Amino acid sequence: MIGFCLLLVACQSEDLFTDAPVAAGEGNVNFTVSAPDLLQMTRATLGENSNSMHGGITNVDFAEYDLRYQLAVYRIDGEGENISYTQVISPQKKVVDSYQAVNYSLRLTPNRNYKFVVWADFVKQGTDTDLHYETGNFENITCIDDVDKQLNDESRDAYFTTEEITVGSDGVMKDLILKRPFAKLRVVATDWGVYNLEMPDNFKITYYGCKRFTNINAVTGLSEGTDLATDLTAVTEIYTGSIDKSQKDYALGYDKSVNNRTLTVDYLMTDATEQTPIHFKFEALDGTSLISSHDLKTDIPIQRNWLTTVMGNILTTDAQLTISIDENFENDWIDAEEWWNPAVIEPKEPVYDESTRTYHIYTREEFAWLPDNILDMITKKDESGKSVNVSILLENDIDMSGVEWKPIYTSGEPTYTVDGQGHTLRNFSLNGKFGAVYEYQIWGITLGKYNAYTGVWGKFEGVMKNLTFENITINGLADDEVHTDVDGNPIDHSKEYAYFAGCVGYTGANYSTVAQFENVHAKHIHIKASTGLTTQNVGGLIGWIGVGGGATWLDNCSAKDIYLTGYQAGGLVGQIVGGRGVAIKNCQTENIHIRLRSRSGISGFIGQYNDGAGSKIENCVYPVHVEYIDDKNGVLTDYEPANNYYGSCSKNKDKLVITAPITLP
Repeated sequence: MIGFCLLLVACQSEDLFTDAPVAAGEGNVNFTVSAPDLLQMTRATLGENSNSMHGGITNVDFAEYDLRYQLAVYRIDGEGENISYTQVISPQKKVVDSYQAVNYSLRLTPNRNYKFVVWADFVKQGTDTDLHYETGNFENITCIDDVDKQLNDESRDAYFTTEEITVGSDGVMKDLILKRPFAKLRVVATDWGVYNLEMPDNFKITYYGCKRFTNINAVTGLSEGTDLATDLTAVTEIYTGSIDKSQKDYALGYDKSVNNRTLTVDYLMTDATEQTPIHFKFEALDGTSLISSHDLKTDIPIQRNWLTTVMGNILTTDAQLTISIDENFENDWIDAEEWWNPAVIEPKEPVYDESTRTYHIYTREEFAWLPDNILDMITKKDESGKSVNVSILLENDIDMSGVEWKPIYTSGEPTYTVDGQGHTLRNFSLNGKFGAVYEYQIWGITLGKYNAYTGVWGKFEGVMKNLTFENITINGLADDEVHTDVDGNPIDHSKEYAYFAGCVGYTGANYSTVAQFENVHAKHIHIKASTGLTTQNVGGLIGWIGVGGGATWLDNCSAKDIYLTGYQAGGLVGQIVGGRGVAIKNCQTENIHIRLRSRSGISGFIGQYNDGAGSKIENCVYPVHVEYIDDKNGVLTDYEPANNYYGSCSKNKDKLVITAPITLP
């Protein structure tokens, strides 16, 4: 988003525009367009800081493009059905060759109502003429691009706002926020370069059975569109784009992982207020040779200023996809692929080596055996009848694309060991269908029952080591407005909570239990639950850790590229009860984004300590890039945690020992 600061002082006429600031005093309106400091700091050109989850401000090459601002002013007459807008200052252009502030000075008659309309888009370097959008009439801005090669052009991004302001004799000071009139659609492959298969260099997208918006009235904010044919074969417009196979277009986010790559991005004009379901066929080609094709028939919601992501094994045989939405500004909605393209998977019992007391997991079918059989697997006894510690070893990376994952639940004794042996669990999605029931009680009275303890492991006790979680999506569907049941009735997702959410939801339930994590990492984690304050203990790696007791610690663990919504939330761990000692050693987090539902117990590292007694943080690195976003309006907040390493500590804060902290700029 782009921030605009307006300084208005009353004036005498409605038709004078000057390019230089006018003198202060009666009759002047000074209009300043400026960028918030934080946005200026985080902006980056296409290159080492590019990220497909952002838009043109981040990703365009300013050596090739300039950013053009246009301001128009309309006088408002009448009200209700009789309201009308008369343009009194035509669109005034300002072009900058980088993202920076610009200033307007103009004169308006005091004590009248005006509507300020600002449109910002990209133009070719050194020009101020329309490139992607016909802006001659702000009441009918249209796209002038041909469908050919329309995909993968970040310079198609644009921003606008409208604001009604009464100009009084003493002037007005007001901030405006520009937001996209589009939804951004991206397709991300999680199987780029696997099996040494040939990869694509061009793509086709055919939208059908949905509305394709064609224009926007920037004065009213309303869009118009046409209904596309429901028969795919009857649609003639095919959108195309290409990539360079030898080099990724984006450096950060999903693209930072070896096998992830953004294949296409598109900007879709949308309705002003409602979700719009789309359907499309996606084709990936190498030259003219078709590599993969997917027909996404089920409703995929888009909404203005949202980012819609189709992600999964798109390029390989029997590919499965995950759909998620992260609009990045106003709301957050995720739809997992099991809604529309479920994988058929038959769990298979892994072989147990009695001599080493070890299960060896080679396939996703074997890993899928764990949720329903974990207790039988770990309750082994020796010849004397004493419980023994069982190990589960991953012998390969496990890809769970297309599966609605059921969390693994164990708690208390017996404990067991999970050794990833350097392998990765990737592409897991959960939407709240499965979960252990948690009863929320006060004074013995049950106030609610929720599906809780959500994660690849919902509950875990034991030792976990040498393991990476990648592309884990916990879906909160409360904001879904387009899915319907078999009778066409809307599906109510308002109680689908991600309570105790993380790659590991809940661990260390009591002081006598072992809960140890060594060399365990989380990256590309997206956790979104239903709205309200019921979503708590949300962590990028672990949601909730108990009291500790000398056998609870994390060593050399990390969480990077984490997106969370809730409270008692932390980039690494959401909440630590503490009181008996929990050690966090040699751990780090980076690129943490948390949507706030309260103003305490939240940080980019540990969300909340209930009791700091005996706990310690040793040689850990808190995130340089962390954002705290107001979940109600999507605006960056000024929230600051109590400490760089934790959001709050309710008790014995002075007994929480932080040693050898690494202070980062």
